[in-house]
Amino acid sequence: MTAVSADWWQYGQYPAFFILGAVVSLINSIAGGGSSLSLPIMIFLGMPPTVANGTNRIGLIIGNLSSVHNLAKHGYLNKKLFKQLFWPSLVGALLGVGFLANIGDKVFQAIIAGAICLVVIMSHTRKDLFGKPPANPPEKLTLGGAIGFALVSVYGCIVQIGVGFVQIFSLTRYTGLDPIHVNALKNCLTTVFLVVSTAVLAFTGKVNWPIAIVMSAGAWCGGYFGSALQRKKGNKFIQNFISVCSLVMAAYLVVDLVLQ
Repeated sequence: MTAVSADWWQYGQYPAFFILGAVVSLINSIAGGGSSLSLPIMIFLGMPPTVANGTNRIGLIIGNLSSVHNLAKHGYLNKKLFKQLFWPSLVGALLGVGFLANIGDKVFQAIIAGAICLVVIMSHTRKDLFGKPPANPPEKLTLGGAIGFALVSVYGCIVQIGVGFVQIFSLTRYTGLDPIHVNALKNCLTTVFLVVSTAVLAFTGKVNWPIAIVMSAGAWCGGYFGSALQRKKGNKFIQNFISVCSLVMAAYLVVDLVLQ
C-alpha cells in the first residue's frame, strides 16, 4: 500500500503543482500574497524551506511575465515609472542576495511565519494611513522613493512572501495611480528582484527543476487569466481568502518550529 501510494504521488504531484502554480500566479497578478499559500504547502509536502523558496520563484517569474505582457498590451504599464524605479529595485536585490545565500532552513521558516502574519495586517491597512497619494506620479525619482523601493526589493529578495502587498501600498503612495496600473508596475518590478534572487538560489542548488518547470507552465496560465480578470472584477474576496489561509499556514509553521 505504501509503495502504491508513493508511486501515485510520484506522478500525481505534477498536475497538483501545475494547479498550485496557476492559482498562485493568478492571485499574485491581481493582488499579492500567493506565496503565503504555495510555500507552506510545498514545505508541508516535504520540500526543504529554502528549496521550496527557490522552486516557487521560478513559477513566479513566469507568471509575472505573463501578467505584465497582457497588461502592457492593453496600455496599463507606465514604462516611465518602471525605468525610474528599476535601479533602486536592482540595487536592493543585489543587497538582499547576500543574506539569501546564507540563510538556513529553520531561520527562513521562522521568517516566513512572521512575514505571513504581516501580510494579513498589510492587506487590511488603509492606503491613506499616512496621507493621501499624490494626484500625479513624480516626474523624477525622489530620495525617499529610491530608498523605499530599494528596501522593498531587499525584503522581496530574501523572503518574497507578501511583497506584493508592500509594493501595492508603496506604489499607490508614491505614484497615485489606480489599482490596475499599480499592479502592472508591481508585477514588472517584482520580476527584477525575482530574477536576481532566483539566479542565486538556482546556483546554490535550491531549485527542484522538474517541479519548477511544471509550476511555471501553470503560472503562465494563471498570470494571463489573472491579468484579464482584474480588469473586470475586484480582489477583495481573494485578499480575504488569502488572509484566512495565511493565518492557518502561519500557525502550522509556528507549531512545527516549536515541536522540532
